[in-house]
Amino acid sequence: MPEGRRPGGADSLLARAVLRLRWWQLLLNEDLKRGRFAVPVHLAIGHEAIAAALSAAMEDEDRLLLTHRNAAYNLARAGALEPVRREYELSPEGAAGGRLGSMNLSQPARGVHYTSSILGNNLPVACGMALADRMRGAAAVTWVVTGDGAIEEGAFWESLIFARSHGLPVVFVVENNDHSLASTIAERRCPIDLAAVSGALGIPFNALEHNHAGRYKAALEGLRRLAASGPAMVEVAVRTFSNHAGPTPGWPADPKQIRLSDGLIVEDGFEDPAWVARHTLELGEYEAEYEAMRGALGGLAGALRPETIEPREGVEWQPTSRRSGN
Repeated sequence: MPEGRRPGGADSLLARAVLRLRWWQLLLNEDLKRGRFAVPVHLAIGHEAIAAALSAAMEDEDRLLLTHRNAAYNLARAGALEPVRREYELSPEGAAGGRLGSMNLSQPARGVHYTSSILGNNLPVACGMALADRMRGAAAVTWVVTGDGAIEEGAFWESLIFARSHGLPVVFVVENNDHSLASTIAERRCPIDLAAVSGALGIPFNALEHNHAGRYKAALEGLRRLAASGPAMVEVAVRTFSNHAGPTPGWPADPKQIRLSDGLIVEDGFEDPAWVARHTLELGEYEAEYEAMRGALGGLAGALRPETIEPREGVEWQPTSRRSGN
């Protein structure tokens, strides 16, 4: 049995959470194809492992601040599809009463205290919330999600320095999908070594890859403990399989093809959290989860094809993290 597969344990629960987030996003993608929503939606198909792990690593008093691409995190915190789906419809029954839509969706009762569609805007807000908690003597840690595009903004650098100067309990979560809109990092700027930046500021740092949600959770919990005495940062390698916004495919000639009928896994390999989750689960666990999802479709069960399940022994698990800093 490969390391990382622990039947019925925390890894199994997180793998199931990853599969549910993928399932719900695939359903939302089909909704987008049918034009169900009146607001733009930025799905995060491929971001499920970090979303599930961060949600599980949060304590009840913690705060989470998000970006425009918040679907996976809001689904994880809601624990259900319908509150988010109804919010995208601007329904009073939505997670925010139909007032916030997609790009600014927050759920304070679920720990999501602020979400902004403005690039880098949530970073200084996170520092303000963390400063307030520090002054009140609260035990909360503030988690703020950003991306490889937003770290080009001045707000990122000012927030890092401010948080370090005041010892704020903040964890900066940098999702690196190598894209800002349609441009890659190499096309738009020089490389930024966040491990070196963190080291220069004396901030604990971890880099995560390969989408093992259980290992991600353990790493995040470690950073949370360190953040009690000052900021920490984690950079997460993600592959965004969905389009920047709207459905995938979005155009007749769109090379990206994501269909519910093709199953949960978009691409074989460690870049796809659903593939990793499948290989984390024991034989029988994945099949049961998958069939439950098909059953939930009722008369539309044929929309999600039955899978031919092959033995998954022999998976060579890849390293998950590299640490630096304090």
